[in-house]
Amino acid sequence: MASHDNGGQNDLQSREPHTRTSPPQSSGTYGSGSGDSFGHQSRDEGYDLEFILRDEKYDCPICLLVLRDPYQTQCGHRFCQRCIFRWLRDSDQRCPIDNAVLSESMLFPDNFAKREIMGLQVMCPNKKEGCNHIETLKHLQHHLDSCPFKCEPCPNKCSHILLRKDLKQHLDHVCVKRKIQCHQCPEYITAEQLEDHLEKECAMSMTECPHCNASMMREQIKRHIDHDCMKVCIDCSFKKLGCTASNIQRGEMGKHRQDQIQFHMNLMCRALVVITEKLNITPDLLHPQAGATTSAATAEISYNSCVNSLADLQRNLSETLASLNLNNSPVVPTISQFLNQPVSTIMTSPTVVSSTESPRSHSRVVDDQRLNSDQTKVESEVTYTSVPSVDQEGALRVPFDRLEFQSMKDQNATQDESLARHEHLIVEMKHKVETSEKNSSILSRRVRLLENTLAEFEGRACNGLYVWKVKNYSKYRREAELGETTAIHSPAFYSSCYGYKLCIRANLNGVDAARGTHLSIFIHFMQGEFDDILDWPFSGRIMLTVMDQNQAMELRHHVMETLVAKPNLAAFQKPVTPRNHKGFGYMEFLPLTVLDNSMYIRNDTLIIKCHVIQTN
Repeated sequence: MASHDNGGQNDLQSREPHTRTSPPQSSGTYGSGSGDSFGHQSRDEGYDLEFILRDEKYDCPICLLVLRDPYQTQCGHRFCQRCIFRWLRDSDQRCPIDNAVLSESMLFPDNFAKREIMGLQVMCPNKKEGCNHIETLKHLQHHLDSCPFKCEPCPNKCSHILLRKDLKQHLDHVCVKRKIQCHQCPEYITAEQLEDHLEKECAMSMTECPHCNASMMREQIKRHIDHDCMKVCIDCSFKKLGCTASNIQRGEMGKHRQDQIQFHMNLMCRALVVITEKLNITPDLLHPQAGATTSAATAEISYNSCVNSLADLQRNLSETLASLNLNNSPVVPTISQFLNQPVSTIMTSPTVVSSTESPRSHSRVVDDQRLNSDQTKVESEVTYTSVPSVDQEGALRVPFDRLEFQSMKDQNATQDESLARHEHLIVEMKHKVETSEKNSSILSRRVRLLENTLAEFEGRACNGLYVWKVKNYSKYRREAELGETTAIHSPAFYSSCYGYKLCIRANLNGVDAARGTHLSIFIHFMQGEFDDILDWPFSGRIMLTVMDQNQAMELRHHVMETLVAKPNLAAFQKPVTPRNHKGFGYMEFLPLTVLDNSMYIRNDTLIIKCHVIQTN
């Protein structure tokens, strides 16, 4: 392709708008020289790869790329599976080539074409990074899985994106988020946290006591401050008893205790008096040896009282069992065994009783606990056998009431009724949802139709002078560099109200030989409503301009190039697809270095103007 020498950034900005004299060349089929990463390609379109030998019969007329999962129509045309299905959903069910009636049921997979396409040879998408490997499309993914030139983000989620072959070196020695072991302690931290770890967290690193400036390991600081540091201010240990001394250095605390011995003893004595009063401790209890004989005698009396109470309890239980006539109860043998047991085996004489415990209260608690326990057993047995029935083994059981069975039966009937009612409501709701979805689909189609009509009107109103604002330029540029979106297209516009339909195509990172160095701009003719009454091929001139957005008008230097139509080129023939496969423009329209360091990009927006002048 003949490209104009811009002479560097300074020369370019100092010149006036001009017309290119060297003839441009056709851009070729869209995406034929793309360097898209196979792993990043959208599966909604065809293969945007650099094929060694490419036949146009394998191009999808909708996305203009090599067919992916080709489907064939009854009228003999091939499309990408997702392209044609999306076309049929968004259009009026007609073939985009010959406008014949077409539905999804009239499509079928073209496995013959798919087999031929998968056998085509392609360059590795990582060619720009240095990989010159050529592989068949069928085995390309296998190569990409191990291609050393594939760009991958750091798995540690740092900001670097590296070639696969450089990843190990990065992870082992460079990555700021790699895990490393602290050279002073066994803890693992990230490389970027090492400095903060050593200064603030490392338990083995040396630091100074903030009070006495003694040097020691950080893990020893807390114990040193709490127990050893002589400069730390502490309160007197008798503070809770009433000593008001506080904020005394630990080194001075010994002198304070020595000076205040009498005062501290008075505080302890006063506290002891308060304790004895609260606990009702009499002076004789403070002499345990004097009351030892009395306590032993009291314990013996209490034991005898417990034995008598237990004998009375056995007698009362015997009379109660006789009156209840519980001959078949399973608890009768247990109670009888208790009644026949000698009292001496039930209670053991106490050997040691604490001098501070009341023996009388102890025996009373034992009597009450045993009496309450046995009474509870008898009461529970009486309650259980109030309506007795006998099973096959002769044990007591409670019968299953017929009323309970009837209640459960009624409950099940009510639940069945409720379930049927809810199923009916679900059917009604499902019908309403289907109706809403149908109405929503109709409204969506109408909205798309109105949007297309509005876009069509805007394209006609420009009358051949169209200004395209490429917003979010940095985003599209980054996607082009990564191979995710190599080309973007402007909305369609017309040379006049009833004239030719065109669109602008911009490769923000260049195409083919200009990839990575220049901005590439092309014009594509599209199928229009009045193509049948227009003169073909197109004859005239098309002026493309990248607008300088400098606020000072006198400093603006737009870059303008003029295309002169060549009737013998396919790019100017009547389109047979929605957008002509062939484009016409400049691969090296503007160096990227100039574009990035000037006012052509402002507010993250690039402005491209197209002026179509038709020759009468």
